[in-house]
Amino acid sequence: MKRIQCFLCLFFGLLLMLPEQAYGEGMQKGLKTQDVFQRYGKKKNVTMVELSNEMLDAYNMTHYKSITIKDDPEALRFVRKCLETDQVGARKIKEITDDGGLISAYYQMPGEQKEVNRFVLFKVNQKGVITLVYIEGELDSDDLITILFNK
Repeated sequence: MKRIQCFLCLFFGLLLMLPEQAYGEGMQKGLKTQDVFQRYGKKKNVTMVELSNEMLDAYNMTHYKSITIKDDPEALRFVRKCLETDQVGARKIKEITDDGGLISAYYQMPGEQKEVNRFVLFKVNQKGVITLVYIEGELDSDDLITILFNK
């Protein structure tokens, strides 16, 4: 389990070093987690990343956006509340809780088009750093796992 978490942290860390792109709101239509990006995207101690089309095409993705929020208990409560709303109807692939609070989640949900899937990944580390990732595309869960663990 720790090995998987290390891979996810490494993947998220590498992606967070990429330059920030323009913010598009249409991709997360109908998801409450969109509110996290809108509310916290331009605040201090926050890093938000959106990948360009060139990067996405190589991985069969149409949208990728991540946000990292450093040590903000109110933001953590808000993110968890948004995830609670979005997980209804989602295929829960993985959830980890500690002391009754969600600390890691990986959800797959259908997109607006039949062949498109949407993924929401969430993690809060022991230092209180929150990472939320939204991915959309024609890839399925197995494709995403391959990308996460082979790159």
